[in-house]
Amino acid sequence: FPGCKIALFCGDKLLTILRDDKASIPWANMWELPGGGKSVRENLI
Repeated sequence: FPGCKIALFCGDKLLTILRDDKASIPWANMWELPGGGKSVRENLI
């Protein structure tokens, strides 16, 4: 299960998220769309 993203517009605005500025995570301090994926300990329903 790779995950998903959503492009959420409100009028002419687009919702984005600024990722944490931690060297230990991929694409640190970059803007992205909201979304996510399944972690190892989560179950799909």
